[in-house]
This record gives sequence, C-alpha cells and structure tokens, in this order.
Amino acid sequence: MKLMNLEEHLVLEGERQREQAKRKIIYALVMLGVVYVSAIAAFHYAEGWVWEDSIYFTTSTITTVGYGDIVPKTYVGRLITIPLMWIGIAVGFYFIYTLQEYGRSKVEHRIDKTIDHVNRIRRGKQGGK
Repeated sequence: MKLMNLEEHLVLEGERQREQAKRKIIYALVMLGVVYVSAIAAFHYAEGWVWEDSIYFTTSTITTVGYGDIVPKTYVGRLITIPLMWIGIAVGFYFIYTLQEYGRSKVEHRIDKTIDHVNRIRRGKQGGK
C-alpha cells in the first residue's frame, strides 16, 4: 500500500512540475514580448525610424545577429541598445531554457507512464500463474 502512495506522489509531483514549467513559459514569453515591444517603440521614437526598421533592428539585436546595416545614430538610441543587448539575450535564453524544461518534463511523464504500464502488465502475468 505504501508503494502505491509513493507512485501516486510521483505522479502528482510530475504533474506539478509540468504545470510550473507551463507557467514559466508564459512568464518568459510575456517578458520577451515586453522587452521586444518596448525596444521597438523606443527605437521608433528615439531614432525616428519607421516601424519596420525598428522591428528589424530589435530582432537582429536580440537574436545577436547584428548585421550592421541599420545602427542607432543618436546618443539616446545607443544608450537604449546597450541594455537591450543584455536584457534581450538573457530573456531570450530564459525562454529557450523554459521550453527545454517543459519538454523534459513531458518526456519524463511519458517514460513514467510507460514504466507504470509495463509494471502493470508484469503484475498481471505474475498473478495469472
């Protein structure tokens, strides 16, 4: 009976971890969205760029591509770029990490279900002898 309680506990813990990973993904996505939209607006107004150029520059900066074809020319634009590099990269990596964490929890859940299924089959064969 205690073994069953342990199995139930492990299942519940796995579900809790998956739900926590989902919340982290949403949180990371919101953070990334806030950084992205804020930077786009900041460059649009500080540099006087059209929205498309602001989106392009923000995307290339956050993804660390940085082609160099569009660069901030104003002091304010350059000041905005420095924290965008650090914050954008950090939030982007955090988002990728949370996706990986959620994927790992899903795989672990599938493995646990498979092991549980195999154990039930084995118990059924042993009981039939």
